[in-house]
Amino acid sequence: MKTQRESDLLIDLAKLLKKYGPETFEALASTISSPETTQHLSAILAQVARTGRTTPKTKEGSQMRQRPSVPRSLVALERAEPQKYRLLMGFHTSLVEKKILPSLRDIVDFAMECGLPEVRAKSRKDVISPLIGSLAKLPIEQLTEKIQLRNHAGDRSLEGWGNIILKTQ
Repeated sequence: MKTQRESDLLIDLAKLLKKYGPETFEALASTISSPETTQHLSAILAQVARTGRTTPKTKEGSQMRQRPSVPRSLVALERAEPQKYRLLMGFHTSLVEKKILPSLRDIVDFAMECGLPEVRAKSRKDVISPLIGSLAKLPIEQLTEKIQLRNHAGDRSLEGWGNIILKTQ
């Protein structure tokens, strides 16, 4: 044996004894001892190794984590109402990154405060798209007011509370 990894591979093969039985191993050992079979087996192993090197590794998982999906309601708004699109896209990004409304309860409460239809979901992630869809139906003035109110609601400083009080009067 040349390397430890080759030895480990043979050990893994030996662990298959229980599955295939000793007779199969003996038959394989006698078959491998012939020069033709050895060459054939060598060619098969080389082909498997080449295939393993050329098969691209999937990047699906990492891409999914990097780029959250954009709700269909936002895609439709991009051309029709660009101002509303930008506003909702920023809000969506903040939601996904948990900069605002960090819990499912916060999102449900926000929807209720805005007078939006009740949002039902078992996870925070599942409720974001329906919330954005409901917000997209609002006129731009109402939408701006509700999002600005939400952004300042998280600000517990004196200035943040002052902004909330002055905007509601």
